[in-house]
Amino acid sequence: MDSVIQVFISVMCVALFIYVVYLVSRERLLLKYSLLWLLLSIVILICAVFPGPLYSLASGLGFTLTSNFVFLLGLFFLMLIGLSLSVIVSKQTTSIKNLTQRLAIVEEELLNQRKSNLRSS
Repeated sequence: MDSVIQVFISVMCVALFIYVVYLVSRERLLLKYSLLWLLLSIVILICAVFPGPLYSLASGLGFTLTSNFVFLLGLFFLMLIGLSLSVIVSKQTTSIKNLTQRLAIVEEELLNQRKSNLRSS
């Protein structure tokens, strides 16, 4: 791997790491979701600084081009992120539905209570 590319990837990984820490410090990103991005930036940084094991692993798995292996890993990682975000959205949708139903019940009870107070006075 060309040293210019290694430096560029390293700088981008450090920038991603700093940006994620910034988002967490500003409370725009929860810590539990940031860990995935922090880990990703560290792994990519390690692969950029020490590309030898990546080449060996790709060759050992039968990839003729290491770039194909990297793209496959990237695609797999994006699928995992998409799946985890789908799980989070599903949980939030269920929570919102339950909260909406509870709010409707409380509003109905409050309305009935006001009606009964008006009748009794």
